[in-house]
Amino acid sequence: MPVRRGHVAPQNTFLGLIIRKFEGQNRKFVIANARVENCAIIYCNDGFCEMTGFSRPDIMQKPCTCDFLHGDLTDKEAINLVAQSVLGSEERKVEITYYRKD
Repeated sequence: MPVRRGHVAPQNTFLGLIIRKFEGQNRKFVIANARVENCAIIYCNDGFCEMTGFSRPDIMQKPCTCDFLHGDLTDKEAINLVAQSVLGSEERKVEITYYRKD
């Protein structure tokens, strides 16, 4: 039986393909479900967990705008731009300060 590594969504060959492609490139990433209201995170790789200091259960089902990584120095305008981009399906380049769990 295959090991489920942080998937909340049912197995999907398309998701599996994306995960395998990016895992091999030493990238840190999350995958979110755009069909739910808050675009909940359905997968995060080990690199993302290590980078943020959060465990996989801490990250799963959180909004893909990564509100849980905001801190005192996170710019409000950058937060709004990220939310607009994600929820509006637009591509944008935004510099934003995120915080680790610790």
